[in-house]
Amino acid sequence: MKRTTTRQRRELHRFVTDNRRLFPFVGLLLAGVVAGVAVYPAVNPPDSWLALTPIGDGLAGWGQGLWNSSFSTITMLVALYLLGLWGCGAPFILAVPLFYGLGLGLTEAHYYTRGPQGVLSVMLLLLPVGLLTGALLTAAGVQSLRLSLRLSRQLLPGGEGGLWLPFRLYSLRFLLFLGMAVGVGLLDVILRALLPQFL
Repeated sequence: MKRTTTRQRRELHRFVTDNRRLFPFVGLLLAGVVAGVAVYPAVNPPDSWLALTPIGDGLAGWGQGLWNSSFSTITMLVALYLLGLWGCGAPFILAVPLFYGLGLGLTEAHYYTRGPQGVLSVMLLLLPVGLLTGALLTAAGVQSLRLSLRLSRQLLPGGEGGLWLPFRLYSLRFLLFLGMAVGVGLLDVILRALLPQFL
């Protein structure tokens, strides 16, 4: 029994150590969501800013919907990529999940005001896409923060070199993140097309 408990503690400690950069991003994302829900009554933004739009007919309508759904995520991924190439980018990198969480919280609060129908909209349309996008931005933020901190160490005396391979891997990961962002956008479009009554 004692040996099992010790092993579990070691595994938990290893998990926390290996993912120590993940927790600030998750915490800031959740803080942003809570803040967005809390400030919604005071801000009361126009419905056109937060309401999900229906998907138009035909291929053009789906293409426009996919672009609208993916644009903000791709913009934040590009921002994270560029901030990761800056040795002083860490504070701004940490602001990205907070900003996304704030927008997600405001949108959720907007639908909550519609009563049970709005709660279903959040559960069926917002949460699946929001959680996947949040996970994607968190993973991208961890990569961005890692490279930014490594670059900042280059400014110190005796900084290590050999950044070409990490930069290539960093760029390849962000290309993968961009592809995943398009995939999440496609999921959003499919959900809105299948469930137009909840928009």
